[in-house]
Amino acid sequence: MGSEILKTCMKKGFLLDKEMLDLFSGLEESRGIEIIEVLGSAGINERVITKKIFTKHLEKFKYFLKDSEKNEDINSLFESSTLKQASEQTNQDEEENSNELKTGKVKLISAPAFPQKKIVVKDFVNHFKYRYESIRSFLEKKDFDNLTSIRKIGPNRGSYTIIAMVSNKRITKNKNIFLEVEDLTGNTLCLINQNKKELFEKARSILVDDIIAINVTGTNEMLFANDIFYPEATIEEKRYSDFDEYVAFTGDMHTGSKMFLEKNLLKFVKWLNGGEGDSEQREIARKVKYLFFTGDNIDGVGTYPGQDKDLAEKTSIGQYKKVEEILKLIRKDIQIIMCPGQHDAVWIGEPQPLIGELYAPGLHELKNLHLVPNPALVEIDGGFRILMYHGASINRFIDEIPEIRTKYGHMAPTMSVKEMVKRRHLAPMHGLVDYIPCENEDPMVIKNIPDIISTGDQHRVEVANYNNILLVAGSCWQATTSFEEKVGNVPDPCKVPLFNLKTRQIKILDFSDDLTPVGDESQNQTDKTGSKPLVQVPVQTANSSNSTKTTENLQKKDE
Repeated sequence: MGSEILKTCMKKGFLLDKEMLDLFSGLEESRGIEIIEVLGSAGINERVITKKIFTKHLEKFKYFLKDSEKNEDINSLFESSTLKQASEQTNQDEEENSNELKTGKVKLISAPAFPQKKIVVKDFVNHFKYRYESIRSFLEKKDFDNLTSIRKIGPNRGSYTIIAMVSNKRITKNKNIFLEVEDLTGNTLCLINQNKKELFEKARSILVDDIIAINVTGTNEMLFANDIFYPEATIEEKRYSDFDEYVAFTGDMHTGSKMFLEKNLLKFVKWLNGGEGDSEQREIARKVKYLFFTGDNIDGVGTYPGQDKDLAEKTSIGQYKKVEEILKLIRKDIQIIMCPGQHDAVWIGEPQPLIGELYAPGLHELKNLHLVPNPALVEIDGGFRILMYHGASINRFIDEIPEIRTKYGHMAPTMSVKEMVKRRHLAPMHGLVDYIPCENEDPMVIKNIPDIISTGDQHRVEVANYNNILLVAGSCWQATTSFEEKVGNVPDPCKVPLFNLKTRQIKILDFSDDLTPVGDESQNQTDKTGSKPLVQVPVQTANSSNSTKTTENLQKKDE
């Protein structure tokens, strides 16, 4: 048993000390090896796992071993006297060394179960099958007439409702929309006539791989659409908390970039700590209890050709060190939740694992920092559930949906998030993102409906309300890059949306008074931090009838 465990550990790049090896020997060999294999993906920096390290990372281990049987094995290990003793000592040490204020709770509700084996074609098949079955279950809860499978449609003309995945979409020579659709029983053809103007307009936004319900008339040779339905994530009643607390949303720091707006970010940190703004703004800062960073925390290394010349810090470790230095300045009663983005030191495919200790050991030591995967569903005090998703698919939604592309483009990122909510999927079209097929699930499906969806990527702040779900697009802390200039993207940096859990009031504070990036030597010539009073800017909203809009200023711009 011991030798097999050791062999597996060596393959994963770490070892167990003798005490831990003895503890694992109490498990069945196959179970012990399975646990070790999973632990190898947990992002633990230590190379030798001792009982103290094991208890220190216990919750992380349980997070990566989510199914009940494996957790039972972990719990059985933890029940051993040696681990109990180590855990009690660790907790005692933390209590003695901590002067932190008691604050709100953060709970990870759902996160991807990453594959622990080589990915094969069958995994992609299962991935799409799970996606179809999940979204079909959402649609089946609606009251459809004559709901049936494709295989049961016969040669005689009739009226049906089918739930199908769109495998192909094209415009005919007569300007109608022609769909090829399939379910688990078969495939068929469906035509959407341009003369049905309202339906035709709705159908223009259909994407390949969309899973929709279609009310049709016809035979097994050809169906004609009468209406289409999306699964639509909806909250019947908005949630309110008993706590008069604020949640702040930000992200896209891009530390390490020459265009990193460090001075502005430090001004935001100073405000959080009560050192900026008028008395009302300082009171609001005191009530901020949660801070969400939604990806691209560093600029990364090698994320695009020629990036080296755009970097002030050329290593990911050095870039994360800067993130650590900034987060350490934030008062300790604020719970910080951080997920990765495409620029972080994790794989680019989605879902993405949490930022590991290999590149960011210091982040794992911060007691008020919660590192989570991308996407991740997090619950805070008051029962609010926040779905964090960096938003790599937003660009493709803009490209693929005519209304967004022609009317809004990159200026309204929540319009793309609205489409995700309609489909209950963060990246429904194959090719919207590079994705990793996970075992027995598609983590990009919006299974548990959140109260808030927090995104980044577009570097523009915007707030909207769709189906009673608050959509918050975060700003950034990076000045306009040459790439953004080439593609015509116009960032709106240094804006921070704030959400009151008790009143649901939205405020956006502006920290962009002097946009001098770290790559500009003039930044070091003078410190203008706090040179202008903070002003609440109008809440930028999607052009939608059910959007949230607030224009109240916290402080007049007398200057």
